Amino acid sequence: MKKTFITLLISLMVATAAISQNYQQAAGLRLGTSSGVTYRRFFGADVAAEVMLLGQNHGTSLVFLFEKQKPAVLFDDLNLNFIFGAGAHFGGADNNYNKHDPNNGNYYRPGYNTIQLGFDGFASFEYLVPHYPIALSLEAKPYFEFFDDHNFGLHIFVIDFGARYTF
Repeated sequence: MKKTFITLLISLMVATAAISQNYQQAAGLRLGTSSGVTYRRFFGADVAAEVMLLGQNHGTSLVFLFEKQKPAVLFDDLNLNFIFGAGAHFGGADNNYNKHDPNNGNYYRPGYNTIQLGFDGFASFEYLVPHYPIALSLEAKPYFEFFDDHNFGLHIFVIDFGARYTF
């Protein structure tokens, strides 16, 4: 039984290694400033669309991106790609927080709920792990928020680590 299980596991690894080098879809996680889940679908050799459900700017946003992929190095021996693109997001935010009133010692909630709507950029270095259907990436996703109350709505330093299962 143990030998059968090991043989089956090795067979699956070899089978997935063949498709992990050139994938059509990927689903995974982003961890960092705007964490969440992602799904990417390639429509050609180098053009993709990606949907992300992220927690960003004290709320939750649904992000739609159109992306282009290029090899990051001159040689194809290293599975490193540069992915860049742009898109838009929408969602909602809860800007409620506890504030202390020094006059009477009570806490109150002066915040408000707001809509999140804006434009997004995307740049990433993605490494396809050899022999496994896994893609690891370092991503930057700056965005402009229309209904933001600080930084003129511009959020530049949004850097995350991504891990995706490719299929």
